[in-house]
Amino acid sequence: MNQTRFPSTDDILSALYDVALAPECYARLLPLMDREAMPAGVSESYLLTHFHRAEEILARSLTAPDQQDIDVLMARFSQSTAILVDARLTVLAANGPAEQLFGVRVGAALSNAELPEDTRDTLIAQVNKRLAHRNSASGAADTLLELHKDAQSRPTLLKLHKDRLAKIGPVVLILSSDLIWPEGFDSVLTTAFALTPAEIAVIRRLIRSENIQEIAAARGRSVDTIRTQVKTILNKTDTRSQAELIRIVLMMMHIATGTGEQTIPDSQPETTEEIQWQRFSLRDGRRLDYRIFGAPDGSPVMVWPMDYGFTRWPKRAEDQARALGLRVILPLRGGYGPSDSPPAHGPLSEHYACDMAELMSHLKIEACPHLALGVDVMFVARFATLFPHLVSSLVGCGAVFPVTEPNQIACMDKWHRMILATARHTPRLLPFLIKAGFALAQKAGKDAFIRNIFADAPGDLALLDDAQTREALLNGSHFTLSKDYNAAEIFTRTTIEQMTWDWSEELHALAQRVPVHFLQGAEDTEVPADMLAQHALRYPDIDMQLCADAGRLVFFRVWDKALGLLKDLS
Repeated sequence: MNQTRFPSTDDILSALYDVALAPECYARLLPLMDREAMPAGVSESYLLTHFHRAEEILARSLTAPDQQDIDVLMARFSQSTAILVDARLTVLAANGPAEQLFGVRVGAALSNAELPEDTRDTLIAQVNKRLAHRNSASGAADTLLELHKDAQSRPTLLKLHKDRLAKIGPVVLILSSDLIWPEGFDSVLTTAFALTPAEIAVIRRLIRSENIQEIAAARGRSVDTIRTQVKTILNKTDTRSQAELIRIVLMMMHIATGTGEQTIPDSQPETTEEIQWQRFSLRDGRRLDYRIFGAPDGSPVMVWPMDYGFTRWPKRAEDQARALGLRVILPLRGGYGPSDSPPAHGPLSEHYACDMAELMSHLKIEACPHLALGVDVMFVARFATLFPHLVSSLVGCGAVFPVTEPNQIACMDKWHRMILATARHTPRLLPFLIKAGFALAQKAGKDAFIRNIFADAPGDLALLDDAQTREALLNGSHFTLSKDYNAAEIFTRTTIEQMTWDWSEELHALAQRVPVHFLQGAEDTEVPADMLAQHALRYPDIDMQLCADAGRLVFFRVWDKALGLLKDLS
């Protein structure tokens, strides 16, 4: 009988640090965050220590120089014995004693490597396999294999890592387990963990894959002495196994040598032209930017643009708003772009409500319809509680609902389920997951990120095929994520509040007081149609319409219907 294998602590930490160095491995980590599959006895505080370390590594990797030449690529792996080959299997560069290890010089063909024939053939076959993989920065794990130089010597572990250079195309780094110890790294370990020279010498041999007996023989010590030293090292570094220790030391090597994965510019060039932003100073001195479009003298509509911070609509939609006589006010709320973040204390929804009320007062707008996308329905519910005289109706697109039962999370797709479950049960671990997700979007490009996250919603994916909608999605999220801006922190705060606050009473009160209409995607992966039917029973005062060929991004599919409702409600 097959038994389900639950992840071990090492599985989680391995995936965690892999994501810190290579955000494209994100899909590996998310399933391991399933609370039901967590190893027994692993405390949140223990994981939090490693999440903080991984967060520091991720931050370092994202600030790496944006260059893609051979020298910079090799410098990223300066602690490894490595060679770099192109699609023709020509050796482009080598680090350390790589030429001696592989028996090949820069400029030569990999097929000329002085290795046993079967070893050389296996190596070439694996390199070709990596080159043939469709993704340039592959989400698949790097290939591992053993290099047998001869029958007497210890085999060397090789890792094949695929990358892409702007002027060369796909390349493969062949990294060996023969590490180059960075200059001055002993002092780094001494400062960080108070390790002695003898303990550092043991670590260096552990990293070379030597076992306890081999280390004891090489250092002229007893096996028991080496075992005691290893136990002391584990205690000092707060690690639970030799594998975890080695991973931590390797991560610190990346920091010490200034290495890290590069950020690849988004494949879609971003612009902010043709948008006229206005600036408003809130009472506490914070800056709040906003834009107004549609009919200059039309009926006002206040927009809450989702946690993705969409500041653009398809041009057809903006033109339609003008034709319908709607004056659309879209604030760039705090934490996005140049708008100042709300105070760290107190509910985020309350801060946003007060900011919106101030903006409406500044623009001399009284009660009017509000349009909210996604989780922003939660913010409108709080706003309506605090300022009921400023809301005449609500149109929600892809609305989320208060989470009050476990099955509301269980029915979601893997991306939303793991992120939102983490926010609800272990919120202190969420910042790294959000930052890593943003890093993945930045590295792979927003287009690829959308195709990954919304893979189960073909209607959402099809939106990218329309030029105007594509521009609205990619360029419209400029202030959320771009080379200039990153809203991961405020996104995290939003998600935690969404999952830890029961706002069902506020939503009921709103729907009983003013007209509320929700347009929901039939392919929504966060609020599937079956769950929507249950919500319809819980909130009978809300008019809910199910829209075909749409998911979380339903507004960009049915904006004409949304604008029609807003016109009728104005």
